[in-house]
Amino acid sequence: MTAASEKGREKRLVARANAEIHQKIAEAAELQGSTVSQFLLDAALERAGEVTERATRINTSRAAFENMMEALDQPPRPLPRLRQVARRYKEEVHVPDPETATGQEPPPRGL
Repeated sequence: MTAASEKGREKRLVARANAEIHQKIAEAAELQGSTVSQFLLDAALERAGEVTERATRINTSRAAFENMMEALDQPPRPLPRLRQVARRYKEEVHVPDPETATGQEPPPRGL
Protein backbone atom coordinates (compact mmCIF):
# COMPACT_ATOMS: atom_id res chain seq x y z
CA MET A 1 0.00 0.00 0.00
CA THR A 2 1.37 3.41 -0.92
CA ALA A 3 1.64 6.37 1.41
CA ALA A 4 -0.84 8.34 -0.73
CA SER A 5 -3.56 5.70 -0.51
CA GLU A 6 -3.00 5.17 3.22
CA LYS A 7 -3.16 8.93 3.90
CA GLY A 8 -6.81 9.17 2.82
CA ARG A 9 -7.83 5.96 4.55
CA GLU A 10 -9.95 6.17 7.66
CA LYS A 11 -8.68 4.52 10.82
CA ARG A 12 -10.87 2.77 13.35
CA LEU A 13 -10.99 3.96 16.95
CA VAL A 14 -12.28 1.50 19.52
CA ALA A 15 -13.33 2.20 23.09
CA ARG A 16 -14.92 -0.08 25.65
CA ALA A 17 -17.28 1.29 28.28
CA ASN A 18 -19.65 -0.17 30.82
CA ALA A 19 -23.40 -0.01 30.17
CA GLU A 20 -23.95 3.09 32.32
CA ILE A 21 -21.30 5.15 30.53
CA HIS A 22 -22.51 3.94 27.14
CA GLN A 23 -26.09 4.93 28.01
CA LYS A 24 -25.07 8.45 29.08
CA ILE A 25 -23.08 8.96 25.89
CA ALA A 26 -25.87 7.57 23.72
CA GLU A 27 -28.42 9.88 25.35
CA ALA A 28 -26.19 12.91 24.92
CA ALA A 29 -25.55 12.02 21.27
CA GLU A 30 -29.28 11.65 20.65
CA LEU A 31 -30.01 15.00 22.31
CA GLN A 32 -27.44 16.58 20.03
CA GLY A 33 -28.84 14.82 16.99
CA SER A 34 -25.72 12.84 16.16
CA THR A 35 -24.54 9.28 16.26
CA VAL A 36 -22.57 7.91 19.18
CA SER A 37 -19.50 7.65 16.93
CA GLN A 38 -19.76 11.24 15.76
CA PHE A 39 -20.43 12.46 19.30
CA LEU A 40 -17.32 10.64 20.58
CA LEU A 41 -15.17 11.94 17.72
CA ASP A 42 -16.33 15.53 18.25
CA ALA A 43 -15.70 15.33 22.01
CA ALA A 44 -12.30 13.66 21.58
CA LEU A 45 -11.21 16.16 18.92
CA GLU A 46 -12.22 19.11 21.10
CA ARG A 47 -10.34 17.65 24.06
CA ALA A 48 -7.28 16.90 21.90
CA GLY A 49 -7.22 20.53 20.81
CA GLU A 50 -7.39 21.73 24.43
CA VAL A 51 -4.59 19.41 25.55
CA THR A 52 -2.36 20.34 22.61
CA GLU A 53 -2.90 24.06 23.11
CA ARG A 54 -2.17 23.85 26.83
CA ALA A 55 0.99 21.81 26.19
CA THR A 56 2.35 24.10 23.48
CA ARG A 57 1.41 27.54 24.83
CA ILE A 58 3.80 29.54 26.96
CA ASN A 59 2.11 31.44 29.76
CA THR A 60 4.06 34.23 31.36
CA SER A 61 3.57 37.51 33.14
CA ARG A 62 3.53 40.78 31.25
CA ALA A 63 6.81 41.81 32.93
CA ALA A 64 8.54 38.59 31.90
CA PHE A 65 7.27 39.02 28.33
CA GLU A 66 8.58 42.61 28.21
CA ASN A 67 11.98 41.46 29.55
CA MET A 68 12.17 38.75 26.90
CA MET A 69 11.28 41.18 24.10
CA GLU A 70 13.87 43.66 25.36
CA ALA A 71 16.55 40.96 25.43
CA LEU A 72 15.67 39.88 21.89
CA ASP A 73 15.95 43.46 20.66
CA GLN A 74 19.52 43.80 21.97
CA PRO A 75 22.40 43.17 19.57
CA PRO A 76 24.05 39.80 20.09
CA ARG A 77 26.88 39.85 22.57
CA PRO A 78 30.27 38.62 21.39
CA LEU A 79 31.03 35.02 22.22
CA PRO A 80 34.78 34.67 21.62
CA ARG A 81 35.02 31.17 23.08
CA LEU A 82 32.21 29.90 20.85
CA ARG A 83 33.86 31.55 17.84
CA GLN A 84 37.18 29.89 18.75
CA VAL A 85 35.59 26.44 19.07
CA ALA A 86 33.75 26.88 15.76
CA ARG A 87 36.98 27.92 14.02
CA ARG A 88 38.81 24.88 15.44
CA TYR A 89 36.00 22.60 14.27
CA LYS A 90 36.10 24.07 10.76
CA GLU A 91 39.86 23.54 10.62
CA GLU A 92 39.46 19.91 11.63
CA VAL A 93 36.83 19.21 8.98
CA HIS A 94 38.64 21.37 6.42
CA VAL A 95 35.94 23.99 5.96
CA PRO A 96 37.36 27.34 4.90
CA ASP A 97 36.61 30.14 7.37
CA PRO A 98 34.86 33.00 5.50
CA GLU A 99 36.37 35.55 7.92
CA THR A 100 39.95 34.57 7.09
CA ALA A 101 39.50 33.61 3.43
CA THR A 102 40.81 36.19 0.97
CA GLY A 103 38.39 36.72 -1.88
CA GLN A 104 37.38 33.07 -1.98
CA GLU A 105 33.74 32.15 -2.00
CA PRO A 106 32.72 29.53 0.52
CA PRO A 107 31.74 26.18 -1.00
CA PRO A 108 28.02 25.68 -1.68
CA ARG A 109 26.14 24.32 1.32
CA GLY A 110 24.61 20.87 1.23
CA LEU A 111 27.08 19.31 -1.18
